[in-house]
Amino acid sequence: MRGWLAYLFLALSCAAQGQLDSLTWEATAWGQHRSNTLSNELVGLLIHGGHIDRTLLESAQAAQAGEMGAFGYASGVAVTWRSLRPWKETESRLCGSIQFKTLGDIRWTPELFDLVFTGNAGHLGRWDVLDGSRFRAGTWIQAAIGLEGANRNRIELGLVYRLRSTDARIRNGHLYVSEGLDYLSGYVRGHMGWAEGGSWGLAINAEWHFLREEAPFAFHLRVQNLGFTVAPKWTELQVDTLVETTGLTFSGPGLSVESLTESEGASEVITTLNERYRFGLMPFRIDASFEYPLGPRSGWDVQAQIGDWMPVPRAVTGYRRAIGKRWQAGVQLVAGGWGRLRPAAWARWRKPGEYAWMLFVEDPFGWGSNAAYGRGITLRYQNL
Repeated sequence: MRGWLAYLFLALSCAAQGQLDSLTWEATAWGQHRSNTLSNELVGLLIHGGHIDRTLLESAQAAQAGEMGAFGYASGVAVTWRSLRPWKETESRLCGSIQFKTLGDIRWTPELFDLVFTGNAGHLGRWDVLDGSRFRAGTWIQAAIGLEGANRNRIELGLVYRLRSTDARIRNGHLYVSEGLDYLSGYVRGHMGWAEGGSWGLAINAEWHFLREEAPFAFHLRVQNLGFTVAPKWTELQVDTLVETTGLTFSGPGLSVESLTESEGASEVITTLNERYRFGLMPFRIDASFEYPLGPRSGWDVQAQIGDWMPVPRAVTGYRRAIGKRWQAGVQLVAGGWGRLRPAAWARWRKPGEYAWMLFVEDPFGWGSNAAYGRGITLRYQNL
């Protein structure tokens, strides 16, 4: 709250000095989820409950194809602004932004997926690897202020308040059950942590645009949320557990809790629960984009993104075209991030000199098909 009051005080002070009496701004709202394994129908059943048909699980297993499964989601609202008046006697202008964002990332091995949804009956006599499975999520608010120069190049310093933060990871893990059901070996080394209360921090946002009349192209580089937060009370459970049992007694196929707890064997369980300060990096993102005109009213675009906890970089390529005096639209192909190759489309309408609206839809077919592997939408308003 102190950060928000400080930001408001600074903005009002600048306005009183006549620096913010003329602003241009834009507001953006977005939401998306994407997976390389889980269809929209399966995600809906996992969230809202319901019967999961075996064909859905088999389809997910086929889509995962022995690779790490991934599911990610992101949503938020952001407002950015810039002053139309120079800062004092320089060519720079005041600029700033306010952002609310939620981000989540889940990853799992094929073996973990099978164990969770189908049990271990079909896994007897084989080693199930759990290494790298992970869940993390965060929600934060950021208020930033900075300076903008020529070509709208800008840099901002933001105060971050992280409302929620969770991180769980299996660094190393396995499960083995013999075909004779008389030997089990299970091992997990990892952690699960969460912040009790909020976390404060700082972050940098920056943009650099290469725009030259003599150059036949444009290049843009953006950095968002490059910073850190400090959690005053971070609770973390460290696990380093090895369980080995022999001579188990079972009733029916597979393992049961009763047979495991009543058996005699060797086990080593090490867990540590501690509370401490935690310094953590923000899930930053870097965007690089390239625009090349194909004519006076059309062009070709390429974009690459890394960060935001995405397991692989996200790549975008597309074609855009101006339609009349007010419309512009484009079609794209998107790959990477949390999912595989999918289409995207966008349209922009503007009233010259006043305002503009833009709508971007990732995987339009995902909005009407339960068999798709995600959907996404972005809506933007610009005060020109």
